[in-house]
Amino acid sequence: MSHLRKGVLIVFEGVDGAGKSTQVKLLYERLKRDNFEVIATKEPTDGEWGQKLKKLIKQGRGNIAPKEELEWFIKDRYQHVEKIINPGLKANRIIILDRYYFSTIAYQGSLGFDPLEIERRNVEFAPPPDLLFLIEITPNSGLQRIKKNRGKATDFFERENYLLKVNKIFNLINKPFLYRLPGNEPIQSLSNRTWAITMRYLKQRNLIKR
Repeated sequence: MSHLRKGVLIVFEGVDGAGKSTQVKLLYERLKRDNFEVIATKEPTDGEWGQKLKKLIKQGRGNIAPKEELEWFIKDRYQHVEKIINPGLKANRIIILDRYYFSTIAYQGSLGFDPLEIERRNVEFAPPPDLLFLIEITPNSGLQRIKKNRGKATDFFERENYLLKVNKIFNLINKPFLYRLPGNEPIQSLSNRTWAITMRYLKQRNLIKR
């Protein structure tokens, strides 16, 4: 087993159809093959608030106000941090996360909420990632992928006009741990990129115990 000197949080972000879930799975499997202690998880979670959000995403907002929806995302993330993320980091594991508070900044920010205020509320309790992979793709290309892969209609949040606004906010994110990656690149090539960046990070910071 390859033990680390401290936990590492890796986050994948991007608009719907960018290929986040595929890349999370590939990086997780590659790290497992190299005997790292790694956890792959996602948001919304399967917890109480995450289930509410998944239902909303699937069926539409209905009579749920955007402000209430935002509160659900924050409550779901708080539970996620307390139950999965912080314990995993404390145990010196690698946590790979499919969506995090950057999605809330972009998606709820596109509904009119202040992105900086959303970020402020989240960073009060949610640890920043060590690596943030933002997979960039046009909303139209992402939606075409979704329709092709699912063979059915898109969900409530998967609307091109909305995703164009989301994409603009993602484009404004500027963090020292951010890596922007081309979503139109072949899957394995993109996986090789994330692997190389991850291993370089672990080695440069001398995080792998020998």
